Amino acid sequence: MKNIASLLFVVFFGNLVVAQSTKYTEDHQLTLNFLLPGVVYEYGVSNSSSLAAEATIGFAYRESTFFDSGIGIYPIGRLQYRYYYNFDRRLNKEKRIAGNTGNYIAPTFAIQGGKAVIGDLDYVSDFFGGVGAVYGLQRTGQKGLQFRFEVGPALFFDEFDTGPGMLMALKLGWVIPKR
Repeated sequence: MKNIASLLFVVFFGNLVVAQSTKYTEDHQLTLNFLLPGVVYEYGVSNSSSLAAEATIGFAYRESTFFDSGIGIYPIGRLQYRYYYNFDRRLNKEKRIAGNTGNYIAPTFAIQGGKAVIGDLDYVSDFFGGVGAVYGLQRTGQKGLQFRFEVGPALFFDEFDTGPGMLMALKLGWVIPKR
């Protein structure tokens, strides 16, 4: 846990100290996800970092011959502090950075409900949580289509247990244009 706190401190405060004159991140960006329906709001806090808040749904299906079978749709919330480390390199290669197109590292916190909001597949625990750090890449096309992939180690917990695992996300969405 000390390592995660240290990483958060270095990424957040280190980025504030090394200020540049140009702000590359979008001030405000709203994205609607398609693969797992949801919404992401990303707020640019410095030239190469942002805070991202996501509300989405998760889906589970279990078939069993001896026990419960069913489906469930669960609410999921995530918070991230994203540090985009390759904006300058992308600009030097004349690549896009609009729509926060770049690679990032991000301390991440996620929480999921254990009781299905739709369906009959409930877990024993009322919630699941995870905290970790991910490496991610995000690409936003000129028309607003966005692809995001991220992966990294995490510590997962619920009411009864705690253990290591991997955070992973694959998202396809559309950035709502600014007016």
